[in-house]
Amino acid sequence: MALQSLQIGTVIAMRARDVSRPTQEQQEAADRRPLRDETPRREPARREPPRHR
Repeated sequence: MALQSLQIGTVIAMRARDVSRPTQEQQEAADRRPLRDETPRREPARREPPRHR
């Protein structure tokens, strides 16, 4: 019930939008990286069985 009185005002919404926006440098770096679907899948690390003495 306490959350019903919580309201996000215009100023808070605009600040949240600005904070979540990446910088130009971050955007360019992300554009250079391949997408997750485009990267080859690596084989899972193989564990050697425990050796008994």
